[in-house]
Amino acid sequence: MSGELTAAVEALEQALRAETQALKARDLLGAAAMQPEKTRAVEAFVRLRGLAPDRSMALRIDRLRQAVALNREMLEAAMALQARVLGVIARAASRPAAMPGYAVPRRPQAAPVSLSVKA
Repeated sequence: MSGELTAAVEALEQALRAETQALKARDLLGAAAMQPEKTRAVEAFVRLRGLAPDRSMALRIDRLRQAVALNREMLEAAMALQARVLGVIARAASRPAAMPGYAVPRRPQAAPVSLSVKA
């Protein structure tokens, strides 16, 4: 069982490193694509974490906690960036098509907006 726990910790460390690196590079699509692998790694670790780890495994798990904290920080930064981008888009979409005093139509209109979003 200890070998399974070691493999689970290694898989989770690798998934977190890859996702954190993508987030640091602002590759949000790449980070999102890593979600299934990260989910599998987390589920395997949670299933096996009750095993009594030896001292070296306890140290690896401590390093894993640090990786999780950095990953969380990068995820929060990415979500804040997305919120700012959406705010800019929303403000741009709600602006009038023409500036006041320049052949302003009777009823103000919003400028046409084209968005492409992949989730």
